[in-house]
Amino acid sequence: MKQIVGLFFLVCIQVTASAQILKVNKGSLLLDSSSVLIGKMGLNFNIHNRSATSEEEIVFVGLNGTTDVVYLSDKHAYISINNIHYFKSTGGPLSSNGYSHFRVNLLRKNKLSYETFVQVQYDDGRNMPFRLLGGGGLRINLIETKKTSLNLGLGGMREKEHWKMNDMERSIVEKEMWKTSDYIGINTVFNEIVSFYLIAYYQGGWDSDASVFRNRVSGDFQFALKVTDKLSFVTNFTSQYEDKPIIPIKKMVYTLTNGINWSF
Repeated sequence: MKQIVGLFFLVCIQVTASAQILKVNKGSLLLDSSSVLIGKMGLNFNIHNRSATSEEEIVFVGLNGTTDVVYLSDKHAYISINNIHYFKSTGGPLSSNGYSHFRVNLLRKNKLSYETFVQVQYDDGRNMPFRLLGGGGLRINLIETKKTSLNLGLGGMREKEHWKMNDMERSIVEKEMWKTSDYIGINTVFNEIVSFYLIAYYQGGWDSDASVFRNRVSGDFQFALKVTDKLSFVTNFTSQYEDKPIIPIKKMVYTLTNGINWSF
């Protein structure tokens, strides 16, 4: 129990200490607004048990903290997106993954605008201690109303990764390559209480060292029920699929969490 409480406070510190792949379209960018700072902070907690036998109880604990912050100037939008996830099972090590993403949307009020971004990421559970990417592209506002936004992004990026091999030496595999970076996202407010957000990414590129084309598809779905003007209950589902992983790991991973969001 002490470990659970300790994890809880650790995530709270991470969430409040940093303002914080890939959830770029967290709500409409409010085309008519300027000199405005908006954002969300979320905390999700999950605990469940799975027992191999009646004598042995295995408890899984997960904590996820997020912060999304957007500053709107008259012409541009500056977006900071951060996520950190801690998880542990009985008898197993404490593991975590997280990322910090910063993006600038230039000429945000235009139907066709421009984006540039940089992101740093790690994932203990998948033996990836480091990933750095940066790039840019075009953003197309297909639909932009007070209740619904539909956006398409087309671009490219340079990605650098470090992966740990499962050998005796725990050697590091370094990979650096150019990739496309495309997405489609929708955010809809059904009424004063219910809203949802969905974004899907495609990132792919030619690996000249291995002579293969590597593809990555990821998605993020969030369903929110507003309790007050500031507080919402949320269910979040994320998934990622890589057809040719750099090291031998599971090709598809997913996470389902429930928690709260506080908006400002």
